[in-house]
Amino acid sequence: MNHHAKLFKLPLLASGLLLATLSYSPPLQAENVVPTAEPTTEQTEEQTRAFEEAVRKYLLENPEVIIESLTRYQQLQAQRESELKDQAISKNAEQLHNDPASPVLGNPDGDVVLVEFFDYRCPYCHKASKIIQALIEDDPNLKVVMKEFPILGPESVIAARAALAAQKQGKYAEYHFALMENAKDLSQNRLLDLAADLGLDKQQFEADMKSAEIGETILKNRSLAEKVGAEGTPAFILGTRSLSPGTSFETFQQMISDLRSSGNS
Repeated sequence: MNHHAKLFKLPLLASGLLLATLSYSPPLQAENVVPTAEPTTEQTEEQTRAFEEAVRKYLLENPEVIIESLTRYQQLQAQRESELKDQAISKNAEQLHNDPASPVLGNPDGDVVLVEFFDYRCPYCHKASKIIQALIEDDPNLKVVMKEFPILGPESVIAARAALAAQKQGKYAEYHFALMENAKDLSQNRLLDLAADLGLDKQQFEADMKSAEIGETILKNRSLAEKVGAEGTPAFILGTRSLSPGTSFETFQQMISDLRSSGNS
């Protein structure tokens, strides 16, 4: 629904509420009831028009009422969406935190889990990568689960396949950060050259890149992202809470500390 449609509905809602309020009167006691004639259709329509005109005049003279109502409505909607997202994250926590197909950076047995959905072609993911590296170096008890989530075209998919192929030979972290450091070239030759630079078995690497297993891992990540409301990249989940894609290093540190202090890590 667009902004104008929302503004159109709010006066109608306000009208309905005011009508319900103004038209209500407490029931009369039986002994005080005085028979009155039922209003005619013409009278009812005239009263309705008069009331609608009064509401219209009030809203025109007090437009801030509409803005306040719309703002409050948007706040309630955002709160509800956040609650639903948190519920979905909690429901899928095991797959988020402990899927054996997902590469892990940092401490695999860490007491706090940070999950990132990312794409190698996403410029914001490149910036986030430096923060992730710094967090891992700063916190020996942090477990970072990497969810390959290629949504920016065929090159993203091929790069994700290559990184997961590197994981098969125990070189995921080196391969991942090398791609993030220079993601301008994600050509097939660059991906193969990087594998060679890291000493990976070329034949196995190429076979794993094309494997159905790795393709299935990427599809599972896409399905999981949809379930937990990860609509873009990067998408961060700390414990069972969704975080802003622009979260700073200092904010990550503070939230990790708060999570440990709460005992819910």
